[in-house]
Amino acid sequence: MMTKFKGILKKVMRGLLMTGVVAVISHFYWSRPLQNYPVLDIQIQTSLQDRVKESSALARFSGQTWTTNDSGDGANLYQINAQTGQVIKQVHINDVISQDWESLAQSTSNLFIMDCGNNHGTRDSRTIINVDIDTLIQANDGETISAVSTVRFTMADKPEAELTRYMHDYDCEAATVVEQQLWVLSKNWADLQSRLYRMDLVDISNSAVNDSVIQVIPSQTLNVDGLITAADYNADTRQLVLLGYDSSLIYKHPFIWIIPINNKILNWDLATRFNLAPYGQWESILWQGDNQLLLTAEAGWGSAARVGIVALSSLTRLD
Repeated sequence: MMTKFKGILKKVMRGLLMTGVVAVISHFYWSRPLQNYPVLDIQIQTSLQDRVKESSALARFSGQTWTTNDSGDGANLYQINAQTGQVIKQVHINDVISQDWESLAQSTSNLFIMDCGNNHGTRDSRTIINVDIDTLIQANDGETISAVSTVRFTMADKPEAELTRYMHDYDCEAATVVEQQLWVLSKNWADLQSRLYRMDLVDISNSAVNDSVIQVIPSQTLNVDGLITAADYNADTRQLVLLGYDSSLIYKHPFIWIIPINNKILNWDLATRFNLAPYGQWESILWQGDNQLLLTAEAGWGSAARVGIVALSSLTRLD
């Protein structure tokens, strides 16, 4: 009996050893991005406090860095220290709903909170919450402020048929302001492309006054080969950066596209892609000068929410 037991134990131990070896090899292989594009390293700066462990958006003005959780939180904006990950202050937006806040886009004087996430495919309209930047800067920690306005928009090309969660092309997590237009990009779970929608800021203001819903149609489809989670425009270099990751369930391989913009025209023929490492659910991006990007990743799979920096080669700047 003892001999039989020892035999079983050896088989179990051998199985566990093989499982461990496979796990290590799998981690080494799948945790690195696919090598079909140049790879840039994300320099991890710090971990974020648990209060913003689902950081999905970034904005910066007057030297302040702001973020928000995508869901599971109230209608709150958080000023953070990007070097330490600490929350400096929390400001609540009165009389608005936080269903799925996925992006922060900013003009000179206004911050647009994009309640646009649609993983399940059940939303007919999305919300743009307009906040005055000066009011936000002057608010104290724990204070409640009011939005300037809220506006609803719909993707006019969305089919009437019911969509299947995580298997449709009408999700949305990325937005940025480009020369007095709000650019919104779709997150396509099915075809891994992204459609660009444009709204004039004047039309957004008029829609708020009229309490009307903005119907937007795509102006361009981009072959991004992944799921777009964030966007930011650098007005000085006239470059748009898109952040995304692949459709892997566990090891999400992140990437960026850098695209030149000329007179509000996106030139996809000159777009450049870089894969990023390490893997993770990197959800937000912000230009820091002309050759550096600030990113945040949500917590997940044993890792805390993180802040990272990507240094770009001077070759990525367009003359």
